Amino acid sequence: QNIREIQRETGTHRTLIREIRNIATEMGWLTSREALPDEQSIQEALGRNRQSGQRIHPLDAFRSEIEGWLQDGLTIRLMHQLIQDRHKCDESTVRRYVRRHFPNLPRAVIRRDTQPGEVMEVDFGDLGRMYDPIEKRTRKVYIFSARMRHSRLAYRERVYDQKQETFFQCHIHAFEFFGGVPHKIVMDNLKAAVIKASYQDPLINKAYRSLAEHYGFLISPNLPYRPEHKGGVENDIKYVKGNCLPLFVQQQKRLGRTIPDGVGFVDFLEQWAERVSHREIRGVGQPSHLFNSEEKSSLLPLPGDRWEPVQWGERKVQLDWHVQIGTAYYSVPCRHVGQTVQVCIGPGLIRIFSESREIARHSVVTGKYKRSSRPEHAPPERSAYLQITSQGLLREAEYAGESVAAVAEIILSDKAVDGMRPVRALLSLSKKYGKERLQSACQRALDFDTPAYRSVKLILQGKLDLPADSVHQAVETPDFSFSRPGSYYSLNYLN
Repeated sequence: QNIREIQRETGTHRTLIREIRNIATEMGWLTSREALPDEQSIQEALGRNRQSGQRIHPLDAFRSEIEGWLQDGLTIRLMHQLIQDRHKCDESTVRRYVRRHFPNLPRAVIRRDTQPGEVMEVDFGDLGRMYDPIEKRTRKVYIFSARMRHSRLAYRERVYDQKQETFFQCHIHAFEFFGGVPHKIVMDNLKAAVIKASYQDPLINKAYRSLAEHYGFLISPNLPYRPEHKGGVENDIKYVKGNCLPLFVQQQKRLGRTIPDGVGFVDFLEQWAERVSHREIRGVGQPSHLFNSEEKSSLLPLPGDRWEPVQWGERKVQLDWHVQIGTAYYSVPCRHVGQTVQVCIGPGLIRIFSESREIARHSVVTGKYKRSSRPEHAPPERSAYLQITSQGLLREAEYAGESVAAVAEIILSDKAVDGMRPVRALLSLSKKYGKERLQSACQRALDFDTPAYRSVKLILQGKLDLPADSVHQAVETPDFSFSRPGSYYSLNYLN
């Protein structure tokens, strides 16, 4: 057969047919009566022929350098920039040369053995934008996935942010969905969980540590830049984005919605997750069946009560030995002025720490710019300092009580008369009568609309601030007797 006929029958290029014919003629395969060579011999002959006729590539001069750059992890783009100064070529030329002469060989891997209930992987994934009918606006939507490593069963939740409060609540919902707590949680280096990523000693978010201590699980942060170490949850998020999300988007388009409904996605996600949990996974089985039969009994039990969210932060102690949390101020010992302290904001309670040691504790203050101050936190010279200015006097009045502060504020609000002297006198009444009586007297003065120093003083002097029964006991008339005998008043003496 001629070359054209062979090309027509096999579809092989005529150049390759000629090359094979020339090699076969040279090796005597076409004239010999012996059996045709095996495939390996043919491939070796083809390889020798191509190597002998191979042209020198311009990048062969950089071959050793390219090999070193690959070992150092340099990118193709960077290699091209390094070569460009000495040899003009395209980046694609460098890329083809590297792929041809330094092919990536597949690496053998070791499949990890999993233990029931041991590890749960968690992560967030971006789902784009959806319409929030509650806030009546389009918002970014994320998927939270918590996937059990052994059974592959996953809990998924649609959220609108990746804040630490959301991250913690999703954990709690996942524990309640699984009916127990895994022994270890592997997560990405989110700020909600890990403050500073490290290979040896990661710095864990204190609030996340509190959650872990409450539920009893171990925190196992992912190594930096190693998302493949939690490949299970990474693949689960890809599965949601590649399967569930497109199905929902198409459903919404059929309903005439160009922007998907965020609330409707919650129900759709739940139904979709129920379906896929019963599908067979090759080499594993059904996730829901495997979880119920092997994994659920290995989980840690849920605690008796839910974890109450706490927030941790840092604050600088101001010169007035207070730290601002929200719109309120809380005192700390004055020796910490100028230092940065850690604050733990819990339900109804503020705890303040310095170098992991608790230095102050306050109940949460309601109202804007209110203060919670403890006398033991104040410097020794506080009273003398505060009485220099009207603001200082008001601060001192706040320490004495709310009603005292209210009376002091009314006195100082009189623009025609300097109120600093009567306020000082008002505060000094606590030395004679005590803070509790001063507080009660000021409250009585406010009730009767007589908020003045003289009015408060008269109330204290007349004991009008005390309950009626205690006043009666205080003024009860004692039994009197004559100091002289009756004989002294006899008629003889009078005469």
